[in-house]
Amino acid sequence: MQAIRLLRSGVLAVIVALSPAARAQDETYIALGDSLAFGITDTPSYIAPSNGDRGYVAPYADWLASGSGGIRPHVVNLAIFGETTGSFFDTTNSFRQYNTNYPAGGPSQSVRFAQAVADEAAAGRTISRVTIHVGANDLIQLVTPEFLLLPPSQQIAQVVGILSQAESNFVNVLGQVRTALPSAELVTVGFFNPFAAVPGHPLEMIATPAILGLNDVVAGVSAVYGARYVDVYGAFLGREAELTYMLSEDPIGMNAHANAAGYAVMAAQIIPAPGVIVLLLGAAGLSAAKRRRSAA
Repeated sequence: MQAIRLLRSGVLAVIVALSPAARAQDETYIALGDSLAFGITDTPSYIAPSNGDRGYVAPYADWLASGSGGIRPHVVNLAIFGETTGSFFDTTNSFRQYNTNYPAGGPSQSVRFAQAVADEAAAGRTISRVTIHVGANDLIQLVTPEFLLLPPSQQIAQVVGILSQAESNFVNVLGQVRTALPSAELVTVGFFNPFAAVPGHPLEMIATPAILGLNDVVAGVSAVYGARYVDVYGAFLGREAELTYMLSEDPIGMNAHANAAGYAVMAAQIIPAPGVIVLLLGAAGLSAAKRRRSAA
């Protein structure tokens, strides 16, 4: 009975903390990652300066507001077009200039995240949620004319090598975020296969195992760091032509980014189902109970 009372009190504490009065405007949601996290769609949005409150970030923040009396969290999107799990920690990717959350000549996404954590604390806000969406560009950097001429076995070998390095880097990404925010909800997002929209595309055959392998890496590392992994591959499967720009006429060639409908599908996957919310509350209650028992 004592354990039940502790569990109930823990869940009650979480519910109170999540109430509109308690949350007010004191919560922050940070988005990290690449172009999909930044919300890039068609070509003009590649180089149009933005704060990234779009794509799936905007509807997810709107959904968070629906549980806070209509009060939206402070949104800080630090994602950068072209980011890889490696460039997350350096400034080799120059596209940060299009994210208005970076100063001119801004730092790496890793450093900017650390700054944001300090800034939000100084402003009296709690970073309650972080979405992390990076890794696809690690695979894209493999794609060269020479790679396309390799036999499948050699292509797979190169993919495996890239995924191994991406896993090591992703461990560092999640490690930094979890260390900085031990109590925040971390949400990692997987990837869809845009090349399935074009039967016969040179990358169609290798893309499927490569992207599924990447998703396995993201899901596996997420489990280690207590992050909720979101699968979007299944939601896009068979609908890649409908949900991306792959079949549109684009001056840069095939555009693998999601369109508005695609981002809506991604947001629907990221927003947890009601049953998941109950489980999250229960898990938070159990954690509170354990802390109380440890303090007793």
